[in-house]
Amino acid sequence: MEKITITKSQLREMLMKFKGVTFSHLVAFTDEHGSRLVKGARQLQKLTYRNVTIGSDYTKRVNRRLDKQGEIADFVSEAMKGKHFVEGSNILAAADKDVTKEYLVCDQERTAKVRTTFFHQGKKIAKEQAIAKDLFSPSYFSEKKTAGRGQVDEENNFFRLTLGLDNIIAITLNKVHYIIEG
Repeated sequence: MEKITITKSQLREMLMKFKGVTFSHLVAFTDEHGSRLVKGARQLQKLTYRNVTIGSDYTKRVNRRLDKQGEIADFVSEAMKGKHFVEGSNILAAADKDVTKEYLVCDQERTAKVRTTFFHQGKKIAKEQAIAKDLFSPSYFSEKKTAGRGQVDEENNFFRLTLGLDNIIAITLNKVHYIIEG
């Protein structure tokens, strides 16, 4: 597989030009949104490796799954909360409050294997240790809705993700592995 090092601005430019639907492998370093906040800072960060689908239409995807379940497929998605799609793109979103904060919008299948390494104060920490130290907020453990506002059955579930572009370390697209510098 070809490996190419690119800048964050080159990643953005490449994603703006992207058309269609494709599978991708992502490596990202992000805050764990299910961790506790102390003085405005998340207590846990995570390094994730995951396979995703880029460019799929959420409404159509939910309706295909509802149809597969034998239900009437008349689902209509709502707008993202706090974000909106960047004009001319169906995979890049920007924060409503700060349009310079951009996100890759993608889907992850329920069955996709995600490899996660947690960090606390810059050091690796096992999930069990983080739980024992009470670093996760109670919401982390609450039951999550399935896709389509809970209409999709668990076995057909998938997750819509928005990953900050600044948090993406590497991405594989069309059999090319891009390493994001900076």
